[in-house]
Amino acid sequence: MRTARRTVPARERAPVTWLNLVCLDAPLVSVAWSWLFARTFHATVNPVHGTALFLTAWLIYLADRLADSYSLQHEDPRSLRHGFCLKHRRIWIGASVVIALTDACLIWRSIGAETFRAGVLVGSLAVIYLILNNSLGQIWRLLPLKEVAVGFLFAAGTLVVLWPGLSPLGVSFGFAAMGFASLCVLNCVSIAFWERELDELQGKVSIATRYPGFDSHLAKAAIVLALISAVMASNYRTVAPILGCVGVSALLLALLDSLRGRIDRDQRTALADLVLLTPLLALLALKA
Repeated sequence: MRTARRTVPARERAPVTWLNLVCLDAPLVSVAWSWLFARTFHATVNPVHGTALFLTAWLIYLADRLADSYSLQHEDPRSLRHGFCLKHRRIWIGASVVIALTDACLIWRSIGAETFRAGVLVGSLAVIYLILNNSLGQIWRLLPLKEVAVGFLFAAGTLVVLWPGLSPLGVSFGFAAMGFASLCVLNCVSIAFWERELDELQGKVSIATRYPGFDSHLAKAAIVLALISAVMASNYRTVAPILGCVGVSALLLALLDSLRGRIDRDQRTALADLVLLTPLLALLALKA
């Protein structure tokens, strides 16, 4: 039997959920990490490029949220973010059009050819993911890599504005990028397990519904990622700020996992993205 869906009044929504409700948390995370990578590798991020990155990430998440919301049956239980999207779908669609046009104008007028080609590649992969996830979602039963795909796509999209200024790429960059991508995957996998019951009620497929037994290993995986990041940071001091942020964010995800049952599901999902904003602390420390 499906559980009754409860609509949470606006006044009851915790402040931490608002960025997640309007899909602003992921773009902020993306910009924060691109700035940290740029600062660490002495690269320059054009403010226009940073704005385009923010708008592109925002647009992708808005589109995915809207498509995901429409895929639910009327009687399906919904998360707070999906219910919010459907309730404000006209504003959502209008905002998406404005963001898309603004982003296209910035990209057309200001993005260099090399960055443009890299962006088109990552953007094309993101479109393929959106099609697979919202039209052929059952493919994840055969290939349970949805969360891995999202994590690596997010990491690649975050770093795409830096690629022209980071050539040739060294081993240290590879370790830093892989650490960041692993953190993004861990974030997606954690949310999938925290929302497993909801996905099962909605008939959706995730790594959590395919391998529910991995649930007890989430915190361990986060701690392992933090330890590996610490070891690599001690050996590659130039990327220590990046790997340090990876480790701290991983430990915060482990902490959130340990608080299951004590924090509301929607708040925990929102916090899972907010704990990835550790680069803001690193950037403040680097300026001090």
